[in-house]
Amino acid sequence: MTEKSINLPIVFHFHQPVDNFDFVIEDCYKKSYAPLIDNIFKFEDIKITLHFSGNLLEWLLKKKPDFIEKIKIMAKRSQIEIIGGGYYEPIFAIIPYRDKIAQMKKLSDLIKKEFGLDVKGAWLSERVWEPNYPSFLNDVGLKYVIVDDNHFRSTGITEEGTLYSYITEDEGKTLRIFPINEELRYLTPWKPTYLSVDYLRKMADNEGNRMALLISDAEKMGVWGTTHQICYIEGQGHQDGDNGKPFIPSFFEQIRNNKWINSLTLSEYMEKYPAKSLVYLPTASYDKMEEWVLPTDIRKNFKKIRKSLREDEEKKEIYQFLRGGFWRYFLVKYPESNNMHKKMIYVRNKLINTEENLLKVENEQLISVILKKIAEAWDEIYKSQCNDCYWHGLFGGVYLQFLRFSVYTHLINAERMIDDINSLINPKMKSYIYITPIDFIKDSKTQYLIESDVFNVYVNPNDGGTIFELDYKPKSYNLLNTLTRWPEAYHDSKKLEEKEVLADRFKRNLSRLRFIHEEVTLEELWADQYYEFGDFIDESFKVTSSEKEGKIAIIEMERIGSIKDPDTDERNPVRITKDIYVEEREIEIKVRIIFDEIHEKEKILNRIIKKVNVAIDIPFFFNGDTTKFQWESRQIDLKNDKNTEFLEPLQFIGSHLKAYDKTYDLSFEIEISSKEESIKINKFPIIAYVYTDEGYKEIYQGINITPLFKLNKNLEFSLKLKIS
Repeated sequence: MTEKSINLPIVFHFHQPVDNFDFVIEDCYKKSYAPLIDNIFKFEDIKITLHFSGNLLEWLLKKKPDFIEKIKIMAKRSQIEIIGGGYYEPIFAIIPYRDKIAQMKKLSDLIKKEFGLDVKGAWLSERVWEPNYPSFLNDVGLKYVIVDDNHFRSTGITEEGTLYSYITEDEGKTLRIFPINEELRYLTPWKPTYLSVDYLRKMADNEGNRMALLISDAEKMGVWGTTHQICYIEGQGHQDGDNGKPFIPSFFEQIRNNKWINSLTLSEYMEKYPAKSLVYLPTASYDKMEEWVLPTDIRKNFKKIRKSLREDEEKKEIYQFLRGGFWRYFLVKYPESNNMHKKMIYVRNKLINTEENLLKVENEQLISVILKKIAEAWDEIYKSQCNDCYWHGLFGGVYLQFLRFSVYTHLINAERMIDDINSLINPKMKSYIYITPIDFIKDSKTQYLIESDVFNVYVNPNDGGTIFELDYKPKSYNLLNTLTRWPEAYHDSKKLEEKEVLADRFKRNLSRLRFIHEEVTLEELWADQYYEFGDFIDESFKVTSSEKEGKIAIIEMERIGSIKDPDTDERNPVRITKDIYVEEREIEIKVRIIFDEIHEKEKILNRIIKKVNVAIDIPFFFNGDTTKFQWESRQIDLKNDKNTEFLEPLQFIGSHLKAYDKTYDLSFEIEISSKEESIKINKFPIIAYVYTDEGYKEIYQGINITPLFKLNKNLEFSLKLKIS
């Protein structure tokens, strides 16, 4: 009788977001990357498949030559396989075809150049799968992908069915699919190694063609929690079964000692065994991701339902067909993610237009210079496609402000390169300003983009006539890289006091108007817990004019609405105009509020004017070291006053504020003009309460300046914004 056996391909995924802090990567290297590769190197008979994000591989090639040398030796002795994917870890579903191909070729070429290995498999960022993937993966010569076993559930394939590889196709182009084994993923390294062996023994059979694919983030083997001690420190591994021996060498020894466990790479398995059958998978990611993407209220209910079905023996079969949300919905759930994504699409379209303009150039030397700049601009766009900050789940994701800043930096870098190229083709384009009406955020409505060689000012008339992006191009800096304090499902946790969690009702855009009672406090405004008397805050303004006057771009908007009487349910009509002027070094916003005077309803208007104030939001974001932020005002003395630190909430009387980001040597100045002499200014930080793999965190997302104005029948005020 044939002895039972099972195949065990192991994959380790090494990843860091683009522009992550060097000290973070160094810490990961010390705790996980180096000891993991050292252990693999020692166990020559254990076959391993590796994946590296391109930007991390660049870092390792530059800074860790000994680490790279070990990988080269293992490649020569056929111990390892290295798989490819997108160079900067994009979600393939949300980037264009050309970019998919370019990113995959870039990573495959680097692996071939450095390690002499042909890339046959593709890593899918966050295991996001869509049915058209076989086509473009086939176009770059890739033969297989790794997906979550969750992808197979709704097709009726059981846990036992995921112990094989499958084949799928799109447009007749085929691709082998390997399902990840959920049980092994949760056992390693959290449980003693014998439990993984017991599971493998249970799943082994006489045919010998089964495989249990173990996949893990390399960071999980040393960086998460106490895993460095568990995996590598003698005496600190699992006592039960492993007698304190480190998990990684213990696990490799278990494989070596149990001959019925066949260690092999994914390509070796694919060459040895055919696919079990043809399969077609729906759009999917891993189960947790499909939960995280759901709208907050739905997510709360979904989590309860999923848990109850999984734990109920009578209903366990139903669980197999329970599906969560669709990954792309993150672009709806977080408008800030959508803004980054749509800016990426917009900038790459500008670059394509620039490529087409190259046809007009006849000078061969100039063409060579421009082609180099175009290649550099494309790479900036590819860097902006790194997936980490486009979503949020257990990890910070979109809440990590420095990752959003990275995306904007690379996209504005690309825009500056496009400007340089256009000025080479047409020197008259060196200095410019223009207005583009476009459905930028793809909501079927028109936004207005004011672009110059100095600024990008993106205006959304349909969201309160607000500005949602403000780029200072000389420093590739988006000052509106703020994040709204969105309500999250985990905010219901008993670990958080209710007063700790501040959530916003409206997106944190610049020039949003709020009509509030005169008695509203700084704390209520900060918490966004007040009654709104107007109907202007997130409603549509009509664009009455958008034009250029010399080197000034002007957008004029208006809305006819109403403001509620503080004492009754009656409302008084009011017309608001909001004009935005963008000049070479200055942006001005002029607001006019004109009340209709209705005969015999003068008391209503008088009560509104007496008891209601208007506030205007001026949120902005600095990316530098928060301890080095500085600010000043002509109206107050800040010397030796700890309460006036930049992130401390404060209310003061004045008409001027200037803030300075020392790290980036960038200043942002606000001048307020009004007939009213005493303008009450509220200043408070935008802090999001976020649950991450390290527990609850308060993450700085910017600062908000909110001047308050007392109403009159014809109120006019203006803001002048200067960036340098």
